[in-house]
Parts: sequence; structure tokens; C-alpha cells
Amino acid sequence: FLAIASVERTGSTLLCSILRGTNLAGTPIEYLNIQTKNFARIRNECGQPKIKLSRQPIARVRKLTGRYPWRDISYFSSASWRKYLSAIASQYTTANGVFGVKMHWNQYKRHMLDLGLDVNVWEAPVSWVRITRENELRQAISFVRAAQSESWNSNMQVVREPIYDAAAIISALDRITEENAQWDNYFATEGIVPLHITYEQLISNMDSTVRKVMAFIDSPIEVVPAPQTKKQSESASRQWAERFVNEYPEHIHRLGTPQ
Repeated sequence: FLAIASVERTGSTLLCSILRGTNLAGTPIEYLNIQTKNFARIRNECGQPKIKLSRQPIARVRKLTGRYPWRDISYFSSASWRKYLSAIASQYTTANGVFGVKMHWNQYKRHMLDLGLDVNVWEAPVSWVRITRENELRQAISFVRAAQSESWNSNMQVVREPIYDAAAIISALDRITEENAQWDNYFATEGIVPLHITYEQLISNMDSTVRKVMAFIDSPIEVVPAPQTKKQSESASRQWAERFVNEYPEHIHRLGTPQ
């Protein structure tokens, strides 16, 4: 079982698109993100999780108004959520016996830990891969731009052009700090030593970084497949970073090691 621990905008989507192309890494996507078309599709395919009877009237209203019938995890019964977790492992395990999932901290906390569940629900030895980003300022800016534009990867259309927002960037930096600390605390408490890779390593040497992950799960590959998503344009993000550092020089250390 491959568990990829991440915080938004660390290159986890790019990494997972390559891993899926190997057909040996368990089809890792955000199975715990219930506000996506992927989740809606998988739910239709496996018939789980089911909406509680008490929530079905409001679920119908939400659906009629073009929203997901569920607002949050409380719409689903705990038994059917467990059945969903079991179903995705059965359906998306690759032929070599690997099941993979990508989890941002907020997804793992809200949709597993807060429900009294963890990765042991899949009853398989876990190989943890942690992906972070050294340049946390660019990570925060990427998050703000994606949230404003509603374009989270290169395959999604831009709904609106993002506008520079220093307060939103500071909020995103705070979130990155908090969620990285939560992952650190979780791994320390559980005695887990994950394979740690960075966005910068992935971008600068994609081949060796992907091979490192595949070797870590005992599934070495001969050829690293091309990613299914592309690196998004960074020229505007670079300009935002320069402007932000000029306005808030106390955050310059969040740029990480110069590349």
C-alpha cells in the first residue's frame, strides 16, 4: 500500500500522474477528497458511500441546484464510508498488488482520523512517501492562484484570472506551516519514517525521483512514463513572489534554498 502524504501545491498531482502511468503504483489519486468529479464518478461506480436517510431531502435539493448532493463527510453513514474505502482498494489495486492513495493532511484528518480510522483500515503494509516544497512562498502563491482561478492543474480551465492578494498569501503560508507540522507530528507519534522527496527534486530530476519512489515500493521500472499533467506557467507567480518579498521582507526565508 502506497500512501502519499502531502499539502496542496507540492507537485503531488504531477508525481501521481506519473506513478499512475507505470501501472505498478496502485492508481494514486485523492480518494479522500469528496468534493471532486473523481469522487462522484467512483461513488457511482461502486455504489458507496451512501447518503444517510436523514440527509436525503437536503441532498436532493443540493443536486437540483447543481451542487454535489453531499456537503461534507457527515452526509454519509460510517458503515458505507468504510465500504467505500474497501471498494476503492479492490477496484484500483494494480496487477502487482499495490494500492495507492494521495492524501493532503486536511483530507486524512477529516475523512479518516476524525472518524477513528487510519491507513490500517486497508490491512496492508504501508509505504509512506512525503512530498514537500522547499520554496513555501511559491507554494502559497500557487495555492492562492489555483483557488482564485479554480484551475488546480494544467488540465483544468481557468474560470477567472487571479488577482494579487497579500493577505491570502499570508493565510496560505500559515496553512502550509500548520499542515506540515501536523504531518511531522503524526509521523513522529506513529514512529513512521517516510521516503521524503521535494517538488524541487521532482522538477529538476523527474526520472531519478520517480525511480526512487518505485524502488521504495519494491516495484522498479525500466522506463519512467511521461506525466499526464504539465507544470503550470510560473511567470506570474514569480512576479507575485518578488512583489510579496518587497512588501513583507520578513518572509524571505520562505523562499527556501535558491534554485
